[in-house]
Amino acid sequence: MDSIRVSQLLSLAAIGAVVAVCAGSGLARPAQPAQAVLTDATGEFRLANSRDGQAIFQASGLAPGRSVTGTVELVNTGAFPGDLSLQQVDVQDQPGAGGGRLSNAVTLDIKDVTGGNSIPVFAGQLGGLGSRPLGAIGPSETRTFRFTASLPDHGLPPGPTAGDNAYAGSGLTVRYAWTATATGTGPGPSEVVKPVVKLTVNSKKLLKRGILDVMATCDIACRVSAYAELPKAKGAKRAAKTRSRTATLTTPNKAARIRLKLSKKAKRQLTAMLRKKKRVAMKVVVGVSAANGGPSTTYTRKASVKRQRQTRARR
Repeated sequence: MDSIRVSQLLSLAAIGAVVAVCAGSGLARPAQPAQAVLTDATGEFRLANSRDGQAIFQASGLAPGRSVTGTVELVNTGAFPGDLSLQQVDVQDQPGAGGGRLSNAVTLDIKDVTGGNSIPVFAGQLGGLGSRPLGAIGPSETRTFRFTASLPDHGLPPGPTAGDNAYAGSGLTVRYAWTATATGTGPGPSEVVKPVVKLTVNSKKLLKRGILDVMATCDIACRVSAYAELPKAKGAKRAAKTRSRTATLTTPNKAARIRLKLSKKAKRQLTAMLRKKKRVAMKVVVGVSAANGGPSTTYTRKASVKRQRQTRARR
């Protein structure tokens, strides 16, 4: 069956910023950011928002070379899965005395940071976001997104209203709309394209913090699921493994970090194994499919952990 559009629109004021480029410049008051509003939803798909009624962030006096960051958390409180998308719906510039428009200067970086992941969503000039798919969100699932707005520093301005000075006293307000579409169980797309994927595993933080990072890159939008598994301990019924993490990589050819974390019990098992062996190899299993559906391809990688050297104190 086709996807069903539900009556669900979430509008967020993402930025209400006054940018001061040089000291002593007169600052215009920024427009009051529009508040986040969640309309009534029909059916069994509902979306809760951690920033309801608030801006994601506001900044006053943002100087060249500085940035401001905020996060928003979305939770599917319904019984059905759905697909998320993010759209920039309104940009309001308030030029200062120099006439500069901040929407042409401010850069925006958006990442999906759910569960410690770092999945690129958008990076570029603020006005160029347009509409971005964010992938699926299942029942009771939480997705966390981090917004970072930066004003680049182009060096010493050549004149009082030239260069970065053109933005002195300017203001900017941007609104974004989150849309959620309930997904059905009908047939997938008629044409399935298999993504070309590159995978690397970083185990540097595994022994101390129990963290394993899987770096993934796809040539098209893809969906990646990963988990790591320890060798089976002697006498154990099954091998200890991390919780599986799933992420949708919406930006082709952009590296994304999927963070896997050992439980306290698994970390103790790893430490015990390293008392007997100099090196322990963990298995990392990664499933990759096209974001719009199709079969998943499974890849296996190894993460090797060495026993730490014991240092002896000199007498």
